[in-house]
Amino acid sequence: MRTVLILFSLLTIGLAAAPLLCSKTSQCGGSDCYLTCENTCGCNDTSSSPMYGGKCQEPGFCEGTFLDLQDCIEPLQYGPTCPRKMLGMYDLLESYTSYDFRIDVRSAPEWAEDHANISIPTPGLAFHPAKNYLDVLEGKEDARILVYCRSGGRAFEASHNLLKYGFSNIHSFYQGGFPDIKRRVVEVSESSEDHPIKALCYITGGSDICPTPLPKSHVNSAEDITSLGDNVVLVDVRPRSYTNTFDDDLRAPANKKRQIKKFLKTVDETEHTLVTFCEEGNFAFKGAKAMIELGWGGPIYFFDNGGYKDLKKLFA
Repeated sequence: MRTVLILFSLLTIGLAAAPLLCSKTSQCGGSDCYLTCENTCGCNDTSSSPMYGGKCQEPGFCEGTFLDLQDCIEPLQYGPTCPRKMLGMYDLLESYTSYDFRIDVRSAPEWAEDHANISIPTPGLAFHPAKNYLDVLEGKEDARILVYCRSGGRAFEASHNLLKYGFSNIHSFYQGGFPDIKRRVVEVSESSEDHPIKALCYITGGSDICPTPLPKSHVNSAEDITSLGDNVVLVDVRPRSYTNTFDDDLRAPANKKRQIKKFLKTVDETEHTLVTFCEEGNFAFKGAKAMIELGWGGPIYFFDNGGYKDLKKLFA
């Protein structure tokens, strides 16, 4: 058997059980990680907090008057006390899979009842400073983040708490919450000729109809992507017009079912794990989905929000 390209592993943010949210001692004393002091950010001091690394954006910001939810929905209201964007359902469905991270601020029981597979749980973020959640959020301050809850109010309050600690690209969903998101995504997917749509796979994770999403934002190094299986095959599903690839034998253009069938004859679902990639992610999803439809029953992932150039940098 020819040598296959052994490459991929999946970072477990959002794909495993909810992690412990805090193991740090509060600056106020005591061991309760939700114990906080008044204005611990120190709004006249823009230096980093020695324990959490949080910063005030500017003097007075923490104690400034925050606009309310309706004010931030109005056009042209974006400012230091509003999220970058307030999202209705239509905008959310268009952008759901494009975010670097999806933050679920509902309670732990609500999360346990049901949640999106590719998401991060931060119960209590609507009521407590973001510094209490830096064990899961630190390093994401510049990321494009979607925040949602059950109905919209807590997501808005949590967005304020993120803004206070230097998170800048916050998008808050206000026309409902996770139950509404899931319900609508399922409805759109089941009525679409392209069922399942990519957003459904972000919510359900891998299944007998969904390849497992592998967002670029969840992969930090080559070490993060080397343990999906013993024989991981990275499959280029871009058109043949793309001349740069890792291995020309591992090509299966997403729009060519005949070539996909031919490729599938060269791999064994009991031995190999497939990871599809393209340029940005959409064709990676379509190619992986087509392989499932054509009978692939083994593990299969698609590299999303990135492609060949990003993978090449990781493995340079």
